[in-house]
Amino acid sequence: MKNTKIILLIVCCSLWGPGLFAQDTKFGVRLGVGIPNLESRDNNIYASGFNSVAGFDGGVFLDYGITEKFSLKFELAFARKGGDKDGLQPIPTSLLPPELALLVGDNVLYAEFDNTAIFSYITVPILAKYEWHLGSKWGVYVNGGVYADFIINPTQQTEGESQIFLDPEGTIALRIPVEGLPPNQWPELPPQDFNTDNDINDDISNMDFGVMLGVGASYAINSKHEIIADIRGSYGLIPLQKDTDIYGDVHMGTLVFSLGYAYTFDKKKKTVD
Repeated sequence: MKNTKIILLIVCCSLWGPGLFAQDTKFGVRLGVGIPNLESRDNNIYASGFNSVAGFDGGVFLDYGITEKFSLKFELAFARKGGDKDGLQPIPTSLLPPELALLVGDNVLYAEFDNTAIFSYITVPILAKYEWHLGSKWGVYVNGGVYADFIINPTQQTEGESQIFLDPEGTIALRIPVEGLPPNQWPELPPQDFNTDNDINDDISNMDFGVMLGVGASYAINSKHEIIADIRGSYGLIPLQKDTDIYGDVHMGTLVFSLGYAYTFDKKKKTVD
């Protein structure tokens, strides 16, 4: 939260400094959908195989004109990202009962269940934008820059009931040791309940920092109002998981499609003493 306040203060000071309206400056809102991608750089068994879960991505922005074509774009947005993996998969240690974790030690266990990771972020991008005007109504632009993500309320939701297995193929069921019996006569552990909703805030990095690139088009309704279509991609540079030794080197990338509206302020007039 402290980092968030510092960044917002820097943005506000930059925006409301002298000469704010030297060129066209626009305030607007952007609403869209993001398609995230959880990338495991080292093919970690816990992080690989997640499918994208689309989520809301939108916020407000200030497009600060530097020249007629070049501007700086400051945003404050909310983004919901995540991924899911269904079927037979390794069981994260957070889902294992303590007594079972002691029984198996460092061995990886497998079960069949639905696993969904959901991350909500406050996003602060700072982008450089260059726009070409196509007549009096249309424009196209490219923008790129950096962003900071601050995570809020990350959760892991799992559903299902399954036996627990010692192998990734699900052929060797976990058995309960019984004194006096050979291992092949030990009873199999009954199916376990995997219906949970866990707060994983302690396991996830509390912020991300990355690069963002995008393109877009604008249509001027009149001199004050315009509609915007925006496509952008981003990639986080900070590993998602704090414990990279167990959960691997996982990074979050996102492709976002959005529509927006912008209002153009009057240019600031200089006074002569």
